[in-house]
Amino acid sequence: MMTLPKQRSADALQIALRAARENEARWMEMSPEFSGDGDRMEQWASTAKLRRLEIKRIEILLAEVDNPSPGPTLR
Repeated sequence: MMTLPKQRSADALQIALRAARENEARWMEMSPEFSGDGDRMEQWASTAKLRRLEIKRIEILLAEVDNPSPGPTLR
């Protein structure tokens, strides 16, 4: 049985999304204790934001694979 490239892309994105969500969950569990170290808190918050953005990007790509927009019509 041959897998269509579109399905392989969707499968790969699902795997990437699952991994990104697991990474975010682990990062949130490792949240630093609130202390006077503002640089440490800022770095942790920046990394958390990047992890959320990664999830959003993968979700958008997955939505595009699942529901592609119609391309230009050639006449």
